[in-house]
Amino acid sequence: VEPRDTPVSFEYIAQTQSPQEVSIVARVSGFLDKQLYTEGALVKEGQVLFQLDRKPFVAQLDAAQAAWDKAKAANDTAMANLKRVKPLADLNALSQKDLDDATGNADTTAASVAQARANVDTARLNLSYTTIASPLDGIAGAAQQKEGAYLSPQNSLLTTVSSLNPMWVNFSISENEFQNYRDQVAKGLLAPPKDGNYVAELIQVDGSMFPQTGKITFVNPSFNPQTGTFLIRVTVPNPQGALRPNQFVRVRLNGATRPNAITVPQRAVQEGDKGHFVWVVSKSGKAELRPVVVGDWYHDSWF
Repeated sequence: VEPRDTPVSFEYIAQTQSPQEVSIVARVSGFLDKQLYTEGALVKEGQVLFQLDRKPFVAQLDAAQAAWDKAKAANDTAMANLKRVKPLADLNALSQKDLDDATGNADTTAASVAQARANVDTARLNLSYTTIASPLDGIAGAAQQKEGAYLSPQNSLLTTVSSLNPMWVNFSISENEFQNYRDQVAKGLLAPPKDGNYVAELIQVDGSMFPQTGKITFVNPSFNPQTGTFLIRVTVPNPQGALRPNQFVRVRLNGATRPNAITVPQRAVQEGDKGHFVWVVSKSGKAELRPVVVGDWYHDSWF
């Protein structure tokens, strides 16, 4: 039993969270034609998930294109007329009113062309919205609407896609725990990692260790007034998708040490009416009872 620097771990109950959880919604109203993904499957960015009936939107685009062509033709005629009228007006062969009418007609038809072009762009954009793709790599949720349903602003939610890599792991520390931690650091009973970065290990429900480790990436600067706790977030790589959103795990933070700590095998510590004690052998070879104040566990030993 000798004083030595001993590693310390802190363990908390945590829950996973996807850094990006996107709601997939229909941006135009229409009939849902096809569902093109498997619910609960991994999807890639740009993969088509749903297809709305395109026919009404193709017709709208054709009508807008025709209106644009008509407006352009009217503008071409007005511009040609203005080119004829302007030289004659300069020679006083036509009145100023004729020039003003020609100029106004040219400006009006030019504005009609701009409006028609905007209508074409809108119709083309609405047509593109009938193909609904995933905006990110992730796992797709259940479909909220079935094929044949009419989608409107009231029922536009189709599904959700949640990113998996990396994964956030959130846990909370109480105000008392945090204050105890600070007190131990101030008294020299606990030494945080030199770089301040704890290494986070994840223990899954079945007791197995998650293969990747993570680091603390966010600490809420304020306490939650309802719970008296503050949130800490660990970010871990999740390339194989072993962790899923809203999964419960345990987080073990490694990296701190107890300087000159004395560890005693757990089986050597007994408990009596006056608290914990151990038996030691004196210099004369006799067994003596020594009261002790125990701290945390380290493997199968007490601090």
